[in-house]
Amino acid sequence: MSLASSVVNDCLRITEKDNVTVFFYPHNLPLAEDIAEECFKKGADVLLNLYTDRFMTSYHDLLSVESLRQPSVFCKALTESSTAQVYMSGTYDPAVLRKIAPEKNAASSEGETKAHYPLIREKKVRSISIGLALVTKPRARAYGFNYERWKRMMQAATAVDYPKLAKTGKALMDSLRDARSLTVTGPEGTNLTFDVSGRPWRLHDGVIDEEDMRNENFEDEIPAGSLYVTPLEDSARGRVAFNTGTPTMGTNVTGLRLSFEDGRVTRFSGDRSAARLKKNWESGTGDKDRIGYFGIGFNPRAETGYTVNNVANGAVSIGIGGNEFIGGRNKSSFFHAGTLTGATVEADGRTILRKGRFVRT
Repeated sequence: MSLASSVVNDCLRITEKDNVTVFFYPHNLPLAEDIAEECFKKGADVLLNLYTDRFMTSYHDLLSVESLRQPSVFCKALTESSTAQVYMSGTYDPAVLRKIAPEKNAASSEGETKAHYPLIREKKVRSISIGLALVTKPRARAYGFNYERWKRMMQAATAVDYPKLAKTGKALMDSLRDARSLTVTGPEGTNLTFDVSGRPWRLHDGVIDEEDMRNENFEDEIPAGSLYVTPLEDSARGRVAFNTGTPTMGTNVTGLRLSFEDGRVTRFSGDRSAARLKKNWESGTGDKDRIGYFGIGFNPRAETGYTVNNVANGAVSIGIGGNEFIGGRNKSSFFHAGTLTGATVEADGRTILRKGRFVRT
């Protein structure tokens, strides 16, 4: 089965009642057209919505901070009229993103949040992000990836056995469903504790089914394979040292260190790439210093150090800042999630992950 057919028939389960918006860049036009054709076979209506690198940079360069903070009329209209959305929304060359001023990036993130996420949850709009859309030679160059190895890995991680992947994810979710306190320890002094009491766990297994819709889990991704939760916002205590690079806004962020006290980030440090990210963090608004995300990956073919850190088997990801887009309560124009490998995760004293390997119970 083709990727387009899988997206339409298995992941989003498109029917003749759907209005589908596909967001894409020129290098993904063939896949966007394939997805549209598969939707038409189902009798669904489709809009192909094109972005370009020049459009993105002009948008940030020429609009004022005040304008960027305002929700886009077009974005709101698309979300209001869509029942499903497909995101292939990555610039061809992410190096252009390095030129965006931190205050402009924060303002546009704030405007996008206002335009999309409340409506998505209200209207229960299903959405899928396609990781293969990010695979370009300029992106590999910007982030220091081996292009051919990255491409092969992404293709393999996309072509996993999804029913088997879903079974693995559901078992992991069952083991954590009633957890209250989580502790993450790992290399370079990582020792972080936070509370997830009463928070729903959400599964990215590549399929948005009826159970997902009931649980308001409207978003998924391909490659898939992660279980995540939004921790209690004021609960984080301790320190985390991320040991895997995270490609962000044209920069591969490495060496990031975060310290938490009384639920807030009290130290944001690291190397030169982390210092660049810190400028965006400092320009952010609202709950930028609150923990916003905890996830564990379980895709057996995904690898860390590229663009799918969060789904790599045994990888642990922790994010701070705005998390309304995943059902959280943090309101902020800033969000960033880093990843560590070789971590140990304990839930109420029970070991779930030991040094990056799942513990069988």
